[in-house]
Amino acid sequence: MSSKKPIVIYPEYFDHRLKRSEGRKVPLSEAVKSPKVEELSSILSNLGCDFQLSKGCHSGNWSNAGGSLKVNVDFSKTQLIHKLGSSLKKLRQTN
Repeated sequence: MSSKKPIVIYPEYFDHRLKRSEGRKVPLSEAVKSPKVEELSSILSNLGCDFQLSKGCHSGNWSNAGGSLKVNVDFSKTQLIHKLGSSLKKLRQTN
């Protein structure tokens, strides 16, 4: 991992059951039901991103120990979230 501060990504950012005020960060068109850290990590591997799994949970959903990802990339958090959202939607459509 680089010396730059990593971007933290939570599965809740992509959960279509959550409202924006509850932690979802993508539009419903990019959201899926019950996203998993494992799915996001496989997408990041395919994109060639440097990342680490973390046990940290989303503050709005602290009872769910789903974990998070710490990602080092050269683009913004918003761009990363939208890339992950569209890739996650495609991954779910193929399975």
